[in-house]
Amino acid sequence: MSGGRWRLAATPLVAVAVGLSLAGLSGLVIYGGWLKVLAIVLGATAAVVVLARLTTGRPFLPTVAGALAGAWLIVLAYVPADDGGIRWLPTGDTLAAVRQVALDAVGYAQVSVAPAPVEPELAGAITAAVVALFLLVDAVAVGAGFAASAGFLLLAPWLPALTLERRVPTAALAGTLAAWLAVIALSRRNDRGSWRARARDGAAPASPPAVLGAAVAAVLVALLVAPLAIGGPFWGAMPRLSLPASLGGTSRLDLEIDLRDSLTTRSGTPVLSYFSTNGRVDVLRAYSMGTFDGSRWDRDPEGEMVPATGVLWPEDLASPLLHDPATISVSVGDLAESHVPVPASPRSLAAGNEWLYDPSTDEVVINREGGTRDLSYTVREEVGYTTEEALRGADPLIAAGGDRAVPARYLDLNPRIDIENVRAIAQAVTASATDRYEQGLALQEYLRGPSFTYDTEAPTTSDDMVSTFLEQQHGYCIHFATAMVVMARTLDIPARMAVGFLGGVESGDGFQVRGRDAHAWPELYFPGHGWVRFEPTPSVQTGSRPAYAVPVVQGTTPDDTRNPVNPTTAPRTSRPSAAPTTTAPATVEDARGFPWIPALAGALVLAMLAIGVARRRGSAVAVDSPEAAWASMRRRLGDRAGDDALTPAETERAILEQGPELSDAACEALARLRTAVEDQRYAPGGSGVPASQLAAWADAVAEAAREADKAAAQGHRR
Repeated sequence: MSGGRWRLAATPLVAVAVGLSLAGLSGLVIYGGWLKVLAIVLGATAAVVVLARLTTGRPFLPTVAGALAGAWLIVLAYVPADDGGIRWLPTGDTLAAVRQVALDAVGYAQVSVAPAPVEPELAGAITAAVVALFLLVDAVAVGAGFAASAGFLLLAPWLPALTLERRVPTAALAGTLAAWLAVIALSRRNDRGSWRARARDGAAPASPPAVLGAAVAAVLVALLVAPLAIGGPFWGAMPRLSLPASLGGTSRLDLEIDLRDSLTTRSGTPVLSYFSTNGRVDVLRAYSMGTFDGSRWDRDPEGEMVPATGVLWPEDLASPLLHDPATISVSVGDLAESHVPVPASPRSLAAGNEWLYDPSTDEVVINREGGTRDLSYTVREEVGYTTEEALRGADPLIAAGGDRAVPARYLDLNPRIDIENVRAIAQAVTASATDRYEQGLALQEYLRGPSFTYDTEAPTTSDDMVSTFLEQQHGYCIHFATAMVVMARTLDIPARMAVGFLGGVESGDGFQVRGRDAHAWPELYFPGHGWVRFEPTPSVQTGSRPAYAVPVVQGTTPDDTRNPVNPTTAPRTSRPSAAPTTTAPATVEDARGFPWIPALAGALVLAMLAIGVARRRGSAVAVDSPEAAWASMRRRLGDRAGDDALTPAETERAILEQGPELSDAACEALARLRTAVEDQRYAPGGSGVPASQLAAWADAVAEAAREADKAAAQGHRR
């Protein structure tokens, strides 16, 4: 493979590496028929880039051609016309339609729960991101010749898995690394001239054994090293820099969220494991907090302790554990706590005399040396206790003063907080709510909306953390839960903070809870029912909402409801239906039903037209001066013209010595053009040759070289 022809093999390898990188989304989305469409669009885009490189020596023009072809195909597949059909030609509202599809994709991603089914609008967004990544990596690795550096870009699709520490298919990771290393091997560059010259010229590819060795090494690294590093031992114990607030660093709300410093922040160390007859539990609750001074939570005072026997719940139950309860067998590891993690629904324990229950705080306490360390216990949970119907049924008790059953501190608001501002936001968000249940949903969805970002390093340097958070709109579970508690209290809803763990990850026959699963959430009081968990923290950390707190509003899309306080913010008071307002053609999920042949042909024609226009523009510039004519000729000769660093005489020699022999007329035209360039550079009077003559000489040389190459190819085939 000569000169820059290695790039014809490198581009498909880049496409393979980018395509395999989709495995980084495993566990976040559900794979399906949309992958067929994505593969076709990606493959067609890569083919257009390869064909463009056959027709031009300009390093980035193929990228432009591929971008046009990819955009064309994505619009055809995912941006329907007004009548629901295929949008073959762009119209005045095409950009608006593309924007709406993008908004629908963002809205769906905000309210979906991993692993999420991929609706057409999300499939379009993923396809666009994959094509854009391919074009960027190809431009850097192949167009500019920086193949090794392009590996950093290939990491992007794997970042969700790295960040959330999810398992990924090692074979796909190995394939990505192998393809990348093969591109590096193929694109070994010389060190002469500028990077533009090296990118244009390429280099002789590495030997097949070297390419094979690089691929094998990549597979071994992916299969052996990556699974041990990502999410393995000590991964969560990696040191993280944290500066004191006085130095302008990051401080966090002091919530003892690490359960009395027994956990490392986001640690991968297992805390406990459990087996449940009803699958993964939502949360395991440890303790509650009720007093907030604007920047710090304080524990609730202990109430009267009673033996932890019978059904443990702060409200009287008419029919304790009426439904078929779930049985959960828990084994605690190295977690020395006095408070026992239990589900957040009515439950009973197989407990000894050392177990106590505080109904006022809904906490189970164990009085034994070592606390919960190495403790095993069984709990039965009423999983169907909390329902929308039951929560709405609390309204008559609320009207009758049922909130007086809980301490007044759950309505306290510290004067450090800008209470009126927070109340104004809360009232605006819940303006359409008709009862306490709908108020809770509205607050939850507002905080889970697209304007708020999950960020464990959010700065909290104000004495009024809630106002700061509502203004800056980024934080982690403590910020989200605190904001909802305070907003609820401004609406006269008793609210408090609960602390514990998320349900963990599946492990063997059960589930494993790690340090990083430590979590805080708000609880709102419903008379006659008890304290009810809501989940305002975005799903990037928490996953799904509780089953009773999933809002569904028919006939709306996530973009229909705007935040009345900030018009750019959209509280999520609905979730996309199975058939969104803006949908892609019905045949998108089935690649066989889509008219791909005319679509691909149209994309190819569009890209080639763009290349032709660009090349004609390049030729037009060639008549400006001897330098421009010389550059135009070199561009059209491609590899035959040699390195940019060559002098005109050296370039002439390279042209004559490489490739098929030129005609005498072409050789004379080349010599005259070379003389004109040298005169322009070195003669006192420059070159007086007319621009039209310069263009004619450049065209004569380029055309003669093209004809000579064509004749040589035909002779070779004979």
